[in-house]
Amino acid sequence: MIIILAPAKNMVIDSFKDFDFEQPIFYKEVEQINNCLNKLEPHHIESIMKVNSNIAFKTFCNIKDFKINNKKCHALKCYDGLVFKNIGVNDFDNSDIDFANEHLRILSGLYGVLTPLTTIKPYRLEMGCKIEIDNYENLYKFWQDKIYNEIISLNQPIINLASKEYSKTITPYLKDNDKFINIDFLIFKGGKYKSVATSAKMARGQMTRYIIKNKITDIDLLKDFCYDIYQYNEYLSKENNLVFTN
Repeated sequence: MIIILAPAKNMVIDSFKDFDFEQPIFYKEVEQINNCLNKLEPHHIESIMKVNSNIAFKTFCNIKDFKINNKKCHALKCYDGLVFKNIGVNDFDNSDIDFANEHLRILSGLYGVLTPLTTIKPYRLEMGCKIEIDNYENLYKFWQDKIYNEIISLNQPIINLASKEYSKTITPYLKDNDKFINIDFLIFKGGKYKSVATSAKMARGQMTRYIIKNKITDIDLLKDFCYDIYQYNEYLSKENNLVFTN
């Protein structure tokens, strides 16, 4: 199985010891996007990305300092958001890292698809950002089905632990014979089940950790996962949608 995750906005400079750096899969596309970003001034970034002036200036500096052959940051070690904190890579041994590199992919507005060992540089570019890249009106139009084709070429069931913003790079292109499993973490509140962002992000990270640490490749074994308030709900689940509730 292949787990797909959304990236995090917060990033650090870090890497795994004893592991080489893999080149970005979409090398040409990364350079193409960054060339377009290079034309932006801080006030453009502030407006387009809807961030404050400090974040806009930091993003501007990262763009100007961008080097695709960075070789300082492994993707899985670099992202520092809530999902990734709950994956807890700091106690991963080499077998965990190897398994993650084979079974985990991070989707990205800038890089398209990242393996855990891909070399990356701190950046900020959300997939939903309304920015023109050459003749394409936004990143969804730019990437089209390239991300889908890369993920589906791995020939394994896809476990969707990404947000809708990022899974939308795949779902419009799914074929009838593609195995795509949505995972939902829902809380019963106000008379109905709904997703609560913070706890759902933590659960996505914990499930990713559970899969990697236990080297799980059987979808049925995901039903044994439980974290905090969440456990598998067989009544709400379907074949291609596993639901975990409180």
